[in-house]
Amino acid sequence: MSKLLIITNLYPSSWDPNRATFNKQQFDRLADFFDVSILVPVAWTKWLKLSQNEKREGGENLRYQPFFYTPKFPYAMFSVYMFVSLFTASWRWIKALRPKALLASWAYPEGVATALLAKYLSCPFFIKVHGSDINEFGKDKWRAKQITWAANRAAAVFVVSDALRQRMISLGVDEQKLHLVYNGVDKKLFFPAAASHPRTSKRLLYVGNLKANKGVIELISSFTELLHQFPDSKLVIAGQGEMESAMRQMLDDRLAADKVEFLGSIAHQQVAQEIRLSDVVVLPSYAEGVPNILLEAMACGKPVVATSVGGIPEIVTEKTGILVPAKMVKPLTQAMIHALTKTWSEREIVNHAAIFDWHHNIRLVHKVIEQVIEQHSDNSVVSI
Repeated sequence: MSKLLIITNLYPSSWDPNRATFNKQQFDRLADFFDVSILVPVAWTKWLKLSQNEKREGGENLRYQPFFYTPKFPYAMFSVYMFVSLFTASWRWIKALRPKALLASWAYPEGVATALLAKYLSCPFFIKVHGSDINEFGKDKWRAKQITWAANRAAAVFVVSDALRQRMISLGVDEQKLHLVYNGVDKKLFFPAAASHPRTSKRLLYVGNLKANKGVIELISSFTELLHQFPDSKLVIAGQGEMESAMRQMLDDRLAADKVEFLGSIAHQQVAQEIRLSDVVVLPSYAEGVPNILLEAMACGKPVVATSVGGIPEIVTEKTGILVPAKMVKPLTQAMIHALTKTWSEREIVNHAAIFDWHHNIRLVHKVIEQVIEQHSDNSVVSI
């Protein structure tokens, strides 16, 4: 099998076991077709806090290493910092692997740093983009230029939504480079409950980071409004982040703290269980690629309420959920109420979710990468 080196910060570890589980699912399946190795850059501010055992975590085909940067320098320099960090700390390991191709799973800074590494290795490289790496970083002139430079020199760029594809074209990326490949769902974990258990109370679920741009403040506001109509309802929140204290304060101020349960970061298996126990899954983000939590919810036969941003309108239909504008409390409240009172077809939701399949995803990604490795044309190698 051809050796494929993947470079990404989006990968689980013992200190963050639930990070980007969708990436691990994809990479594990790619390992059926390639000899996969994974290099995970860790911000030096986090690295310094790790124990010696955590720093030695990994193995022959998995390596964690510090990513050094100077906080006072502009973010536009982070790609250079990452390249230098990878080159100085892991060059011998990378050379010993002798990869036939590189895959960066995150556009910036990984995508740009990987483009530079590919030049020194004289091998083709690929980039997978997710959402915020384009939607947010693409707003910055200098980072956008670097992303476009790297993408146009990649052998191919995998995008998880057509919205991302259109955004990259608007940045100046050659549309012939772009391959739309939706993420899949682990059907062994995410499936409908064997039997439903009638409840008098309603249960809503949010899974994600507790950050302002995830719409968590609007979520709390909407839920407390919803309590006027469904006083026995419950909101379960799985995730952690900087907005948790503000969310808890809002609940205290509105005398609704006993109606919301904070689970913290939970394992993927527990996410599936929480979905099956819920009536509706809610995701009020300001920006997204194609969030896997919505695919997973639908695979369990549960309707979703989400914002009409990024690639979400591509995966949610009228039969599987309700879309609302971002940053607006009243439409979100009305949508949650509607979702809780509407009669949904579990079978139709599950059938729709079936199209988001890892087997299809891997088949397309493998085909593109393998063809390039076989051809190894000069155009797939970085030219600076």
